[in-house]
Amino acid sequence: MTWEGPLMALVERCYLRPPVALETIQHYTFDDRVICRVRFATGPPGLLRAHAGDVTDWFLGQAKALDWLDGRGFPAPRVIRTAAGDLIASHDGWTGLMLTFVDGVEAGADPATLEAIGEYAAALHCLPAGPVGPARLDPSGAMLARLPELEADDGVPEVARSFQRAAARIVRRLAAGDRPPTAFLHGDCWPANAIRAPQGPIVMVDWEGAGRGPAVFEVAYLLLGCHMGLPQLPAFEARPERIAAVVRGYARRRRVSDAELEWLPDAVRYDVVQRAVAAWSFGAGEERWREDLWLRKTLARHAASDEIAEIARACFLREQS
Repeated sequence: MTWEGPLMALVERCYLRPPVALETIQHYTFDDRVICRVRFATGPPGLLRAHAGDVTDWFLGQAKALDWLDGRGFPAPRVIRTAAGDLIASHDGWTGLMLTFVDGVEAGADPATLEAIGEYAAALHCLPAGPVGPARLDPSGAMLARLPELEADDGVPEVARSFQRAAARIVRRLAAGDRPPTAFLHGDCWPANAIRAPQGPIVMVDWEGAGRGPAVFEVAYLLLGCHMGLPQLPAFEARPERIAAVVRGYARRRRVSDAELEWLPDAVRYDVVQRAVAAWSFGAGEERWREDLWLRKTLARHAASDEIAEIARACFLREQS
């Protein structure tokens, strides 16, 4: 492995703790980045996120967000500082961020777990936004700048026309200043990032998208994400019991405002719109929209968004009455 030697040296020289082993735990393999469990001769393991090249600013944003949460006692991975007291380590062309390793198993998506994840998200959203940068789910200037192209809809095939119109509406609202209340967001809050400790509560991992952003966008992301693992094609079927579980947990800690409820349908589809605008998928031809797996799932999620939002809205009104 090309990364093992440099990262063993990074840990030993920057943290002054010689590692016994580095065990990759990421789902996909890349030559220039790695997520691994660091085992030491004594003490608990750490989790090292490492990237070739200088990505200090990117890692520093994650580290500051987690450090800020740690100062408020919020349950999340903690930053392990270098022996010199720095948040970020660098050695031999690699940049690293060491965190405490959250031991446990993927929590799953049963109703009780979804309720716990919903409550966790609400507790996070009740915190002040803090001195952090924008979350992954926060609308970027680059996204808003694509509004003229979205409104022109030149060359968008009929199969994607409904999705394009919804994307234009969402970006138009945001560009006009119609933004829901901001909170501290995890940025990728869905069951695959929820870890249940052997004897403890659920803790979310993978905070690289954390920062400030509209709270309802993260709630809606979870409402869509709680369906992952279920068939999405040929149609994405809304599961009321999963939606109700997320809402029960969330409403226990935070009240969703009328303005946020009004945003729900567009908030549920916001993530796929954000991704499609960033990749400028609207320039794809009809054949690609019908055959590409990601684009087919995008249209399926778009088609299910109104129903998911309608079920969630009814659940919020019931829980908050």
